[in-house]
Amino acid sequence: MEHFVITVGCEYGAKGNAIGRKIGKDLGIPVYDRETVDAIIEEVGIPQDIMDKVESGLTIAGKGVEGQERGSFSKLSDLTDRAIHVQKQIIRKLASKGPCVFIGRSADYILKGQDRLLSVFIYAPDEIRIQNVCESHQMSKKDAKLFISEKDKRYHVRHLAFTGSNRGDRHNRNLLIDSSMLGVDGTAEYIELLAKKIFEIE
Repeated sequence: MEHFVITVGCEYGAKGNAIGRKIGKDLGIPVYDRETVDAIIEEVGIPQDIMDKVESGLTIAGKGVEGQERGSFSKLSDLTDRAIHVQKQIIRKLASKGPCVFIGRSADYILKGQDRLLSVFIYAPDEIRIQNVCESHQMSKKDAKLFISEKDKRYHVRHLAFTGSNRGDRHNRNLLIDSSMLGVDGTAEYIELLAKKIFEIE
């Protein structure tokens, strides 16, 4: 199969994870999500608590190596910049290995300009997102609404830190789709049809 990459960004509660996994399963290609990327980040020496702080918008200053200029990746002078740099490098390396699906992780922005890239953003009406979170987390509507609001704020901060752009910017995506119209399977199939057409997949 010729190389191509599909990135799936989503609003929390819009079932983007399930849709991305369905696409990967149907096309028979790897799916990389937060757990995949974070596991590799930990392997290269950046603890999960550091990434959690970065994604919360905190700047984490590290210690420069004596006699070396601050600001270089290798000197840990700014752990925030290092954590962001490492994640970008991991995503680019995974994307270079072969056809795959990325779920979240600002992969659409990080891989921008790459050939044979389809960037999708999945959203849903607030009432549907709340309903989905109520069912998946056994929450009340009030708690689900608050939970989604906090997630939206965190994802916005993270995307801004990683890309310098607004998470809602449509110009970096090829397709925006409301998952409540077709459901998980239908939305995945719609995206697969588009991918097969533009990438000429048999």
